[in-house]
Amino acid sequence: MHILMASLTKLVLVISADLPAAWAVNAAAVLGLSIGGRLPPAPPTPDAMDVPGDLALGPNPHQVSVLRATPEQLRKLYATARAGDELITVGLDQVARQARDRDGHFAAPAATSGEQIDHVAVAVFGPRDHVTAVTEDLPHHSQDAKPHDQGPPFPDADGRRRRAEMFPAADDRRFDTPATGDERRMLTDFLRAQRSTLEAKCSGLDTELSRRSVEPSTLSLLGLVRHLADVERRWFRCVLAGHDEPLLFSSATQPDGDFDGAVPDRRVVAEAWEAWRSEVAFADAFTADAPDLNLEGHDEWRGRVSLRWVLIHMIEEYARHNGHADLLRERIDGAIGL
Repeated sequence: MHILMASLTKLVLVISADLPAAWAVNAAAVLGLSIGGRLPPAPPTPDAMDVPGDLALGPNPHQVSVLRATPEQLRKLYATARAGDELITVGLDQVARQARDRDGHFAAPAATSGEQIDHVAVAVFGPRDHVTAVTEDLPHHSQDAKPHDQGPPFPDADGRRRRAEMFPAADDRRFDTPATGDERRMLTDFLRAQRSTLEAKCSGLDTELSRRSVEPSTLSLLGLVRHLADVERRWFRCVLAGHDEPLLFSSATQPDGDFDGAVPDRRVVAEAWEAWRSEVAFADAFTADAPDLNLEGHDEWRGRVSLRWVLIHMIEEYARHNGHADLLRERIDGAIGL
């Protein structure tokens, strides 16, 4: 009877795609323990003897899948799963995750408004069809994952991460750029790598992105996202494509509006990412459709510029600001890496 029940139910752990590997493992362990005590009783599966003759404990009778999701997908999943009575749902939020002890784990979320709580992981258990319905669009956590092959894989002898290691949340494919061959492919791959580095340096943060963490500078990670959205828009949409459209976050009267307007508001954060991704998508499509890299546009500052020059300039622009992002992120939570 219990085995039949287990075959008709499903347990999934959904982890934020922005969490570094070690934090993801921790979140999965905490969620597994939290939801384990809420599951219907089921006898353990029989133990067995392994090849060396040692006792091997029987596996968990419940099927467990580990999936990944964006912060917005996690927010939607948590709300949807808790809306009915069919599913058992447990969430681990950013506030609780950062607590230093058990008391803080419960006290911190209780003192925080619901609008300020973002879940970094959610566990859902219930009838197989119900669980599948709310999670079927989410990929497995290991899907498309590749082992790091750049930089030393281990911390220093004193346990510290090295600056030459990959940033914990970075996309390993950043360094798969070809070293020979087509010029357009090479330039666009290098630009993609720089864009991905910016995303990695901002990963796992929400309104903290607005923190001006390297005083007295007014730079912030959120300001960089807004600034680079405008830079993408200027060169690709306005200069090369010839669209007569204003920048989104800065202007002649507010030249530093991209940084000055980077305030700790979730709507401002969401607006910045939406704008940046929209401009990147436009730039990528424009570059792919261009007949060649000699295509030109007119810029008030540089005069006639080619697509080739713009791609090189954009790589330079991101590389410069990713250096700023290194320092800004380290001052926020100590995270370092390429």
